Amino acid sequence: MRRIQKAAALAMCACMTASVLAGCGGQDGASVSPAETKQEAKAEPETVSEQSTETKEDGAGQDGGVVFPLKEQVTLTMWAPFNVNAASVMEDYNGSLTFQEMEKRTNVHIEFIHPAIGQDSEQFNLMIASQEYPDMIMGGITNYKGGGDLAVEEGVFLQLNDLIDQYAPNYKAILESNPEAKRQASSDSGIMSAILPMMRQENLCWYGPSIRKDWLEETGLAIPETVEEWEELLVQMKKNHPDSTPLLFHTSGASAGNSFKERGYDFWGIFMSAYGIGASSGTFGAMYNDNGTAKYAPIEEGFRAYLETMNRWYEKGLIDSDYPARDMDGINALLTSGMAGAMVGSVDIASNLFDSQNVEYVTAPYPVLKKGDAVRLRAYDAVASPLGNSVSVTTQCKNPEIAVAWLDYAFSEEGSLLYNFGMEGDTYTMVDGMPTFTDKVLNDPDIPGETALYLYKMQVFPQLRWGALANPSTVKKPKVLEEKTAWTNQGKAELTMPPISLTAQEGDELAKILNTTDVYQNEMVTKFIMGVEPLDKFDEYVEQMKKMHIEDAVAIYQGALDRYLSR
Repeated sequence: MRRIQKAAALAMCACMTASVLAGCGGQDGASVSPAETKQEAKAEPETVSEQSTETKEDGAGQDGGVVFPLKEQVTLTMWAPFNVNAASVMEDYNGSLTFQEMEKRTNVHIEFIHPAIGQDSEQFNLMIASQEYPDMIMGGITNYKGGGDLAVEEGVFLQLNDLIDQYAPNYKAILESNPEAKRQASSDSGIMSAILPMMRQENLCWYGPSIRKDWLEETGLAIPETVEEWEELLVQMKKNHPDSTPLLFHTSGASAGNSFKERGYDFWGIFMSAYGIGASSGTFGAMYNDNGTAKYAPIEEGFRAYLETMNRWYEKGLIDSDYPARDMDGINALLTSGMAGAMVGSVDIASNLFDSQNVEYVTAPYPVLKKGDAVRLRAYDAVASPLGNSVSVTTQCKNPEIAVAWLDYAFSEEGSLLYNFGMEGDTYTMVDGMPTFTDKVLNDPDIPGETALYLYKMQVFPQLRWGALANPSTVKKPKVLEEKTAWTNQGKAELTMPPISLTAQEGDELAKILNTTDVYQNEMVTKFIMGVEPLDKFDEYVEQMKKMHIEDAVAIYQGALDRYLSR
């Protein structure tokens, strides 16, 4: 593993590939030869299991596919952000049992290039500027200013359509049998610039507000439903625990640069959505879809009202006074030291953090302004999601066929089980036809659930995802499953911007706009919340954003949204 710190190191580390290999043999159905499969919304898809027994000397199967394991090992390099929970138990993702087994089954070694944690965006930009790329890049289509089409046009990513057609039969079968998956996996121009994770079935809502039960009971108040009730609760918590931070916004799940720390609103805009505006989980910033109309939340009137609330809560000490500087470890420390009363974030992480103190917690519904108001935004997973876990193959990859075939394995039946559950007989067993985690995963006192996601299985990277059913923390705790189900049933995700795609020209224009507006917006939002700038300057801020062409950015998204809805 190579952890990049400087642009020079980026250049030195990029694109180290091996030569094309000689003939291959088969192993346990690990072939990726073309075949037909079916994908139902809530049923396990059939996947390729037959393998070619005859091979060519160049390592390709007789039918043109790649057959694993390769006769001779090949090394591929991959730039991939490193999850902080994974980093607690491994040097790089090769410390995962999943990738150790993947190497045995495929004879492909992945040399991971991990940017420093928390510096994903900056180091990605340095890598692109160096013009020296590894074979594969995770999250490239979200980090590349202008999107995947522009990255293809500018010669950074390969267009994968033909490679997928010939070397990714499992992934191809999912796209052919699921129209929504196919719509989300390619751009309006039909370009596939990455292989994306795919949901096996609809996932449950995993993100929302959680509250310490004992602190709630001390106040004598009911679980809050409205923003006003939340403020009343937080004020009472602060009165009872003067040195505490009543509410924390956890950074779990947020892509680089898109947490409350940078943006002033959380990854899914939990409180912001009460004011009728959306956040779209950071992939599109705060660009959201209001009944077919693209809008940008930070210039909407509802955002002023949201900022007034956040400023008032900041002044009263109800939210973290050091939030612009506090990282995930610092947030976790506040929670585990008993200095916080509630958090917004993953309920799995909330459950583990509160449990570590032997403290009970309860979840609250998504807040609204008035009781009975509809919830129009909640955390959800599109069929092809999360985009940040997608992987692109770069133009400097010398073995793109092997790279695509290796990625495709995670969409086969055996590959999907490996990524979602680990090794049969070790980390899971089949019970009544369903994979079931063993005690090794569920009850290891030294490996918490959020770490087991990476050590015993693999939570990120493209794969056929089982969602909540493959989360040890959820499976172990029926309460968590009930909480996720309640959030799912409470409301819809109608304000979320779907996974639209931009033309190369649009991407280039958008990048130029957002490179300037993002810096100014984040600075001003932080100042508004902290009271450095009075909110009577909100109109001036909006006008400045317009002068910086944010309305042109909205227009670009509107065109892309129109095309997406008409696909």
